[in-house]
Amino acid sequence: MFNIWLLSLFIDQISAIAYNLPKFCANATWNPVAITFADVTIIGTYPYGIFVNTNNTVYVPDRLNNRVQIWANNSATPTNTISGGLNTSYSLFVTDNGDIYVDNGYANNRVDKWAFNSNSSVPAMYNCGPCFGLFIDINNMLYCSLYNSNKVIAKSLNTNLNIWNTVAGTGTVGATSTTLNSPSGIFVDNNLNLYVADNSNNRIQKFASGQLNGTTISTGAIILANPTGIVLDFDGYLFIVDQGHGRIIGSGPYGYRCIAACSSPGSSSSQLGAPFSLSFDSYGNIFVSDLGNNRIQKFFLVTNGCNGTTSVNSTPSVPLLTSTYGPNSTTVSSSTGIEKNLAKYIVLGLSYNLPKFSAYATWSSNGVTLFNTTTVGTYPYGLFVDTNNTLYVCEFSQNAIQVWLEGGTIPIRTISGGLSHPYTMFVTVNGDVYVDNGDSNSQVDKWAVNRTVGVSVMIVKAACWGLFVDIYNNIYCSQYAYHQVVTKSLNSSSNMWIVAAGTDCSGSISNTLYYPRGIYVDTDLNLYVADCGNNRIQLFLSNQLNSITVAGTGAPSTIDLIGPSGVVLDGNGYLFITDTGNQRIVGSGPNGFRCLVGCSRVQGSASNQLYYPMTLSFDSHGNMFITDDFNYRIQKFFKTSNIYSTTINQPSFCPSTTWYTNAITFANSSTAGTLVFGVFISINNTVYVANQQTNTVVVWFEGSTNPDKILSGSLSTPFDLFVTPLGDIYVDNGLSNSRVDKFSFNSSISSSVMSVPNLCTGIFVDISNTLYCSAFASHQVVKKWLNDNVLTSTIVAGNGTNGSTATMLTYPIGVFVDAKFNLYVADSGNNRIQMFPVGQLTGISLAGASVPGTITLNQPNGITLDGNGYLFIADCFNHRIIGSGPYGFRCLFGCTTIAGSAPSQLYLPGTLRFDSYGNIYVADRYNYRVQKFMLASNSCTLSYNQPTFCSNASWYSNASTFASSSTIGSLPYGIFIDGINTVYIPNRVSNTILTWPQGSNTYTSNSYSNLSNPYSLFMSITGDIYIDNGYSYGRVDKYTFNTSNHVTVMNVNGSCYGLFIDINNNLYCSLKNLHQVVTLLLNNGTTIPTIAAGNGSAGSLSNMLNSPQGIYVDSNSNLYIADSANNRIQFVQTGQLNGVAIAGNGSSANIILNYPTGIVLDVNGYLFIVDSYNHRIVASSYYGFRCIVGCSGGGSSASQLSFPQSMAFDSYGNIYVTDRNNSRVQQFTLQTNSNCI
Repeated sequence: MFNIWLLSLFIDQISAIAYNLPKFCANATWNPVAITFADVTIIGTYPYGIFVNTNNTVYVPDRLNNRVQIWANNSATPTNTISGGLNTSYSLFVTDNGDIYVDNGYANNRVDKWAFNSNSSVPAMYNCGPCFGLFIDINNMLYCSLYNSNKVIAKSLNTNLNIWNTVAGTGTVGATSTTLNSPSGIFVDNNLNLYVADNSNNRIQKFASGQLNGTTISTGAIILANPTGIVLDFDGYLFIVDQGHGRIIGSGPYGYRCIAACSSPGSSSSQLGAPFSLSFDSYGNIFVSDLGNNRIQKFFLVTNGCNGTTSVNSTPSVPLLTSTYGPNSTTVSSSTGIEKNLAKYIVLGLSYNLPKFSAYATWSSNGVTLFNTTTVGTYPYGLFVDTNNTLYVCEFSQNAIQVWLEGGTIPIRTISGGLSHPYTMFVTVNGDVYVDNGDSNSQVDKWAVNRTVGVSVMIVKAACWGLFVDIYNNIYCSQYAYHQVVTKSLNSSSNMWIVAAGTDCSGSISNTLYYPRGIYVDTDLNLYVADCGNNRIQLFLSNQLNSITVAGTGAPSTIDLIGPSGVVLDGNGYLFITDTGNQRIVGSGPNGFRCLVGCSRVQGSASNQLYYPMTLSFDSHGNMFITDDFNYRIQKFFKTSNIYSTTINQPSFCPSTTWYTNAITFANSSTAGTLVFGVFISINNTVYVANQQTNTVVVWFEGSTNPDKILSGSLSTPFDLFVTPLGDIYVDNGLSNSRVDKFSFNSSISSSVMSVPNLCTGIFVDISNTLYCSAFASHQVVKKWLNDNVLTSTIVAGNGTNGSTATMLTYPIGVFVDAKFNLYVADSGNNRIQMFPVGQLTGISLAGASVPGTITLNQPNGITLDGNGYLFIADCFNHRIIGSGPYGFRCLFGCTTIAGSAPSQLYLPGTLRFDSYGNIYVADRYNYRVQKFMLASNSCTLSYNQPTFCSNASWYSNASTFASSSTIGSLPYGIFIDGINTVYIPNRVSNTILTWPQGSNTYTSNSYSNLSNPYSLFMSITGDIYIDNGYSYGRVDKYTFNTSNHVTVMNVNGSCYGLFIDINNNLYCSLKNLHQVVTLLLNNGTTIPTIAAGNGSAGSLSNMLNSPQGIYVDSNSNLYIADSANNRIQFVQTGQLNGVAIAGNGSSANIILNYPTGIVLDVNGYLFIVDSYNHRIVASSYYGFRCIVGCSGGGSSASQLSFPQSMAFDSYGNIYVTDRNNSRVQQFTLQTNSNCI
């Protein structure tokens, strides 16, 4: 019963075919005089393909005009045309549901699919070159005949994988049973037999289903010359376009005969000139693409009599019998879905090692040579280390594989015999060894465990530069010479492989490869390829057509590669790459890519150098084995550290992060001593201070206000110190003792670890456990690796002479080393920050002197980086702290540059450090104290400030005037404060935008062309400024961050009294005079907005507004509107046009509003409203509404407002108000904000 049900299911899944298979009698004849169905004016020159479906719709590729012409319903002229992205199409095929597959291989190396009634196409298959024939069989397999590559390929349309296999031909010209020569037309019958018009071999080849050996179809007395087209009729008889003879050949029970254009090639109506393809309509009429005559010819069926009778089909109107099985069936494969799902859970253990590493794992910089040329010969390429740590090496020059147990020096096994220059091998979990033998023998061999003879398991075209066996027992071979990766199942006895990556031709786009080498397949069947010639690593996700560049060229912010040869993954899925041309090994992790060994990039034979490394493999301990190809040796690099996640706190900050500008004093002179310089915060937030007065290290555990520990030793005026994640303390002891000392974790005794020229004003330990000292008086930075026993150091920056060139330093102080081992130096005497890339002695100036567009520095001291790599600098003689971010440099604290002892001031600050929360500790040297600046806000989604207020929050009633009419002009409207507290105000008199950085009384006037009477503005999270320019020009303009370049992003009918951009990048504009709010999605290709609220007529209904002004959109995309003339705040829920009054007229709120003009929300969603005609600001809270400033009525005193217009918060909760009729901007300072309920 099961078999009957399965057969029934199979039949049900087969749908009608799309093409015609007429049934002809033995004496069927066609009118020798054809009509011209379409000429050059319609189909262009040199038409190749033609297709007629069962509805007698005709499809012809117009190669000249890069389109497909379609005739439906027996029309004499085209009824439809599809185009877009096509280039010189040769063939096409149409399925029974109307999907059109068109060859697009001439320039684009693909087949495109135009879904039924679609105006655009999607790639259906990637291939190398044009398809001279296309066909889709009853199992939904797409076939393409590659004329130029001498083969036919096929892929299933039931999967998105661009995995196609070769079904006929080898890719090499030939006339044998397995080769083809310029294949053209193809046809697949319902038994899945493939017929190929083997053009230059003058024959028709038939390939039985699943076979690569073809048989030549005998055409009897008919001699073919360059056949190009082939179709079958209902009974399986062949009809052939005999191009070289300019005729159509047909077969039947009596053999082969000419049926059309039987005289000689020509251009008359009874002749053809180099015909290419043919197709039947349902009546049995023949359509022929007459290539040489630039036309489509139609030969009518005139007789088709069977059983001794003759019927004349003079007016063909009754379709002939056709087959009922078709190409769009669902494949019933030998491996069912149940079997595949089951197989996913029957996964064998892995044969290779997947160690897990921390983000800062390190390996010894000096490798150990395990074997040299006397053992492994010359040019060893492949190696493999299994989970038992058994080492396998391909001895390329000796045609052998040698095997060593862990730690062994004598091989336990040698695999040889029949091998020719093996490049790579792979060992499975049961000990079987798969060896490349493709160089001369075109195969991959399997050497079963303990066997002395190998057997071929895969036929390949050339050497496999990479081999891999995945968890489902599929073997992959990287065909370097053919720019592709091929695969086959080892569970099948067939040698047939399919293409897993690449298109058979070189290229650098997402579906092509260029000399691929190493490969890796993870347990999710994602394929990684070292795309050597393209200098990149490609990732082919399982079930994806195209690859993703994950490292190298085309993958910004990763790493530059030259000719990568090997790729492996660790247990966390991070990449490790043999960067062959750069003579190094690189690895990735959560902090990106970094060099691991061979980091000088200089080829050589020293123990810390490589010379064209090829493959790498890990043992179970995480040690790294490398074939050092041109040094003829196998190198082992021991893992030295896998413990650091970081050596220092590097919080990640958003562009709008702010800190409170008034610091608290963490430590004063009684504990930190006088002239405090060095301070360090460990990753567990323990605070360490170098007390120069008592020559001690003072320690506070997190949360302590008094010291928990004091360490003393033979220190003399220690300047800086560094504490590793292990708790080891490294302290400067150079002024008198010319060394750096180490206090091991929990030890009170110090020991010398590095000799230095003099005092170290900066100390750092990087992730490789290398110690750096900024030798102040010697004008250089020195380092040593802490894993060896020597005390001497080497120079990494500065030449020992003070100077300002790129190779010199003058009194360097702070140092920092990032995860990629780039060195940052506060070059104090040169008033700059220098960065020395890893291995380089020439620095790059990042900030300060000679670096335009950064910031002016005066003897910078301390330096650190945040988690995004942005600089934070103690600008010592300017008495301030500087920070950078995506918007550039800005002052954070001490921004008056005046020395002092107030909480907001500094006096010659030295070092600075972060704790894990993002708070900043500063050694305030001449105030004899350590200051702690608390993080205030760190939002990454909002460009503006949204503070948190308690219900009892209050503001000082008397404001300070932030800007007067002499600066901002008369009747100011808009104001915006960004996340870093830069204030923006439009001056409607001078048509400029004024900006004030945080803490500054000095503004910058920014002029923009064609700006007229701007009422409002808004800045996006990326720093772009959107300005109302509707008064005269009817638009909103966008000015790109830090440029004067502008584009119109919205066309409007009038001024925008309010502008807002929500978190989904929708721009809103309140059009007061049109009584509505409009919106559009930015960057969607249009500047025409849609209505978000208001129907355009003044009114007080729920769908109406009256002179709306201020607007605000919350994180749920709900819209709040200051509906001014209706004396209310309207709330419009996302996706709705009807609003609800939530304050003022029509609401239940306990507040009466009089012409509200501005609205903002705090982080809890409470409303703050500019109640303009009541001359006040009101706010809501848990207890309802209340007046917060301007509560005494209108006026011009410090506590009063006169028709205020807009408001904005800074990150500290202070309120800025445009006091319109007083022509000023007032700042109300937050007074209390505690005891939140």
